[in-house]
Amino acid sequence: GASMLFLPECFGFMGENAAETVRNAESPIETLLDVEKKKINEQQDDAMKSIREVLATTVLNYSKCKVNDDDTINENNKDMLENHINQMKDENTNESFLLNGLRAIARESGLWISGGGMHVSGAPSSPPPPSLTATNEEKSSSTATPTPQYSRVYNTHIIIDNAGKINCFYHKSHLFDVSIPGKVQLKESATTAPGTKLMICDSPLGRLGLSTCYDVRFPEMYVELVQRGGAEILLVPSAFTVPTGRAHWHTLLRARAIENQCYVLAAAQFGKHNERRESYGHSIAINPWGDILADAGGCDGPGTTVTGNNDDDREEVEWNEKTPSIITCDIDLDFLQTIRERMPIQQHRDDSNFTF
Repeated sequence: GASMLFLPECFGFMGENAAETVRNAESPIETLLDVEKKKINEQQDDAMKSIREVLATTVLNYSKCKVNDDDTINENNKDMLENHINQMKDENTNESFLLNGLRAIARESGLWISGGGMHVSGAPSSPPPPSLTATNEEKSSSTATPTPQYSRVYNTHIIIDNAGKINCFYHKSHLFDVSIPGKVQLKESATTAPGTKLMICDSPLGRLGLSTCYDVRFPEMYVELVQRGGAEILLVPSAFTVPTGRAHWHTLLRARAIENQCYVLAAAQFGKHNERRESYGHSIAINPWGDILADAGGCDGPGTTVTGNNDDDREEVEWNEKTPSIITCDIDLDFLQTIRERMPIQQHRDDSNFTF
């Protein structure tokens, strides 16, 4: 009975190094949307034109040939039709392997899909490191070596409806450049350019506010998604490292749910991807009161959930024995509205007035 599927950050591919990430990036989403719009306008006219050309050529061939050449004519016409079909296939083929797969799954299953993060090309190149930047004197020299540029991608969260249509996409804004000695050494900005636009999207579940992984540490972003965008469900697909996940994952997500009075759905990568990377797991669903509705578990064992509807009989219990797992939950927008009416945090935020 599910109506939407949520996939984590890097759901299709996680490179071992920068070059591998850039090399395997999908085509730019903006380009694909422009191409689709153009095709919708031209597809019918082009198809009819091509068919008319094939039919006209067939008639012309028959008018010039003898009856005993029918087999040859038929074979020629077959080749023409096959070439035409292959050409149309080539024109409809692009390099967005993951995106095409998601759209096919959406159409066949009838599910909306949140593709929590895939690398797409089209981002501006990064500035070179200071050690490689030419001096003014070198720049003016006729023999100066061109300043190198470093290709980057966007980390893109995409929403696809049950007809396979791209409803919206969001380029991750906050990039994970973190150094924890002996534990984590990652510099996402080396391969990824930051996005600058927030994104909300209506869905069968309610209004979605899109984010990705490290964004969760910046609460002001979610306030904007709720107050200005009207978000009811905050999406936080992630690939948290094990050290940061153990320390902060559940706390951060519950905080975003409570302070914004929203559902939070966070699909999360789990396990060891390669020699350099392992993810914490614990895909999780949290309601606007901060209760954990479902937790798929992670590297430190099963997740937990809250049972009972009243304060007297509420308790936290293990969600399941298998890790990882697929979890489901229900979204109740009436419950969300009740929470907001009883404690109107957003209104109180608007009314607040304070200075140093």
